[in-house]
Amino acid sequence: MQMKAPYLILLLVFLGGMVTAQPAPTTAGELLLDHRIQLSVDRLTDLDRQPAFSRDFLLADVRLKPEDPRRFYNFSGDLSGRYLEVMSLVPEQQRGTVDLRELVTGIIAEQKADGRFGDASLSFTDGEIGGEHMALLWGNGRLLVGLMTYYEAHGDERALAAARRLGDFFISTAAACRQPAVVEQLKSFGAKGIICFTQYIEGLAMLAKVSDDDKYRRAAEANYDVLPPRGKQHSHGYLSTLRGVLLLHELTGERGQLDYVRGLFNDLLASDDHTRYGAVFEYFGGKEDASDAGNAGERDEGCSSADFVRLALHLYQLTGEATYRAAGLDAIHNALLYNQYASGDFGHHYFDDGVLRASNPRRSWWCCTMHGLRALIALKEDFSLSKEGQTHTLEHLMPQRLTGAGYAFQVELVKTDMERATYVLTVSEWPADKLLRVRQPTWGTDWSGLDIGQPEIGRAYLIQGKPGVHLYDKSDELMMTYPATPRAGYLRYGPYVLGINQGSFVAEPDWSNQIDLTTLRATPSVPFGLTADFRHGGYPGIHSVNLVPMANQLEKGHPYMRLVTGYTTEVVPVSPDR
Repeated sequence: MQMKAPYLILLLVFLGGMVTAQPAPTTAGELLLDHRIQLSVDRLTDLDRQPAFSRDFLLADVRLKPEDPRRFYNFSGDLSGRYLEVMSLVPEQQRGTVDLRELVTGIIAEQKADGRFGDASLSFTDGEIGGEHMALLWGNGRLLVGLMTYYEAHGDERALAAARRLGDFFISTAAACRQPAVVEQLKSFGAKGIICFTQYIEGLAMLAKVSDDDKYRRAAEANYDVLPPRGKQHSHGYLSTLRGVLLLHELTGERGQLDYVRGLFNDLLASDDHTRYGAVFEYFGGKEDASDAGNAGERDEGCSSADFVRLALHLYQLTGEATYRAAGLDAIHNALLYNQYASGDFGHHYFDDGVLRASNPRRSWWCCTMHGLRALIALKEDFSLSKEGQTHTLEHLMPQRLTGAGYAFQVELVKTDMERATYVLTVSEWPADKLLRVRQPTWGTDWSGLDIGQPEIGRAYLIQGKPGVHLYDKSDELMMTYPATPRAGYLRYGPYVLGINQGSFVAEPDWSNQIDLTTLRATPSVPFGLTADFRHGGYPGIHSVNLVPMANQLEKGHPYMRLVTGYTTEVVPVSPDR
C-alpha cells in the first residue's frame, strides 16, 4: 500500500539518542500491528459481512442441522470454540454487540450426556475409530480451549463445568484412540488424522491448571507422545500439539516435556518443511499427489503460520534462546502477515517454485480468520514487551501502540533506505522506577538508540540500524551481502522476503529475467521496498522494476508474485524512468 505522503519530515534535535517530541509520523497500515488486529476484530463483529458470525452461524457446529449446513460443521466446536477463544481476549468495548455470555449459554445447551459436542452416535470403541471420530475430537478440542480461555477471562463457572465434562469425554476416548493400529491408520489422514487426538493436550493442560483433580494433567501427560513423526501429516494439528506440551511443561516443570518440544521444533527448523517464507506449509512433506489423503501440496495456511509463531515465541520466552525468537519474528513478517487479507480474514495461498499464486482471495473464515487474530493478539499482549526486574524490554520493532499498567508508548517506522532503517519510539506514560530498552533486531547491523534507560515523558527516541540486503539462491542458501556473484535467487531486505508483482516484469517469459544488483536503490514511497533495473527475457531494453515485501500485499489483493528470479552484477545503462 503506497502512502500518499511517504514520510513526514521530523525536526530531530539529537540529545544523546533523544529527540524532541514531534507529531508521530503516519505508518503504513500494513505495517501497523494495531491496524492488523482491528481489521480482524471488525471482520468477526460486523454482521453486514458475509458470512456473518451471527449466533446461529456460530452454533451450527454444535447443533448439527443437516437442513442448514455450514462448511466443516462436523468438526463440532471448531469454529465456535475458536471464536469464543479469541473474542474472550478482545476488550469488551471493541466487541460491539457480541454477547459472549449468551454464546456460551447456547453452546452449553448443546452438550451431550457424555460431555461431547456433536454427533452422539459415533462410538469411540476399538475397531471403530476413523476420520469422522477425529473430526469430532478436533472440534471438541478447540472448543475446550475456547471454554477455558473464556473462563480465565470472565470467571464464568458454567464454562468451567462444561469444560470439565468435555475433559472427561476425552479421557473416556483415549484408550481406544491411542491404540497403535489406530495411530498408524490415521497418521497421514490430513485434517482428520491422529493430530485431532493429540491437539487435545492444549485444552487439558489449561483445564489441569485450574482443576483440583489431577486426572486432567495425567491424561495430558499420558497421550501427547502418540504424535507421529512429521511425515505427511497436517502441520496445524502437529504444532498445536507441541504448544499444548509447552503449557503442560509450565504446569509441571518437567524438563523432559520441554526437551521433547525443543527436539521436535529444532528438527523442524533444520528440515525442508521449514520454508523460505519463515514458517511451514499446510502439510509436511512438500508436494504430494493431490489424491494422497487430501494432501494440498505446497499450500500455506493461516492456522499453521499462527501456530508456528506462537510456538517459536513461547519457546523463546521459556529458554531465552535467540534462535527461537528469530524464527518467530521471521514467521510473523513473511508468513503470518502475508496470510491476512484486507477484509481482516486470514487464509491460504498456493506456491510454485519461486512463485506465489493467488488467482482469487482464499479467505478461510472457518478457521484461519480466528486463529490468525489469536496469534496477533499473543504477539502484542504476551510477547511485544517483556518484563524482568527493573527493566521492560521491547522485543521487536514492529510499528504498534503499547499500553499497560503505568506505561504507554508507540513505535513508528519513519524511513527505510539502503543505508539505514529509522524508527521513532514516543513515550507518553512510564513508571518512575522502570527502565526501557529495545532488543537487538534479528535483522540488520549497527543499531543505535536501543538502550533508552529511564524514559522521559513527551520525548521521542530515535532507533536506527542498517537494514541489510541479502541474496539467497533457490535452495535458500545465503549467497551474498549485496552485491556479489550473480545467480538465480531471491532478496531479503531487512526482515522481509521481497517479491515482484509488476505486470511488465511477470509477463512471460519472466523466468529468464535478469535484475542488475548494482542498480538497487530504495523506493522512498514503499517501506522496505527496492527499485532496480532489469532486462526482460522476452523483449529488449533496460527497464525499471519495484521489489516489495511479500507480506505487505494487504490492500493489493495478494496478486501473483515472483520471488525467485535472475540476478546479475553487469552494469547496465540507467533506465529512462529513473
